[in-house]
Amino acid sequence: MTNRYTKAFDNARKRGGAAFIPFAVAGDPNPDAFIEVIAAYVKGGADVLEIGYPFSDPIADGPVNQRASQRAIEAGFDHQTFFTLIKNIRAFTDIPIGLLTYANTVNHLGNDAFCKKAANAGIDSILVADMPPEESHALGKSMRKYGIGRVFIVSEFTPDERMRYICGFIDSFVYVVSRPGITGVDTTLSASVKTTLARLKRITDKPAAVGFGISTPEHAREVTKCGADGVIVGSALVTEIEKSVQKGVSPYNILKKKVSLLKAGTMTAKRKPIP
Repeated sequence: MTNRYTKAFDNARKRGGAAFIPFAVAGDPNPDAFIEVIAAYVKGGADVLEIGYPFSDPIADGPVNQRASQRAIEAGFDHQTFFTLIKNIRAFTDIPIGLLTYANTVNHLGNDAFCKKAANAGIDSILVADMPPEESHALGKSMRKYGIGRVFIVSEFTPDERMRYICGFIDSFVYVVSRPGITGVDTTLSASVKTTLARLKRITDKPAAVGFGISTPEHAREVTKCGADGVIVGSALVTEIEKSVQKGVSPYNILKKKVSLLKAGTMTAKRKPIP
């Protein structure tokens, strides 16, 4: 695991909670406004950032994040824009930055070229949503070469043996999907989250961050109490970005407030804080 992740998860444990991880699509709704979004996340108390690379066919994403990708692409997003944005973020924060992307994006530049640029920009980890561990050996070699952490997904349907195999490839954190399907806002959380986390904790001591469908401070609190080391919120925040675009206003204040409230949910002690 990279040093930034170690620090972020350790700090969360010390306060007796989970790391809060807000998500945004890079360049949404445009490059300048995107930096404002991330600044709001950081000011609101984000412990880790998860940034999606815009893609024309993001199969793991629901309609909200799909539209975010489309806005970024229509604003002229490209590889150079992405790496420049990450460098700009690194100018004002040192918290971990994880990238959520798809295989075609990496393949377009090539494993080594993409990982070198990502590392130089300040990316800490990469999750390729449509690349299982079995197909990740070449990319994994480049990621290790440039010091980028690997992240993979498990779910309630992942058998213990498969979890153990997947965790053998992970050196940043395990992404636990809270329910089957695609990203999106839910009103209730799957009852399986606690069981899935319990199974995972028996298999690995690597940090587990839960995402998909988490949209309220109550959700964040519930997931934290279930044993999550990190809580990922995406669509609920991207929805606010979309609303701001429709209204022609800045999303900064509402995002800062929402991140602060969501993070408060992760600070509900599920264990005694570490002295």
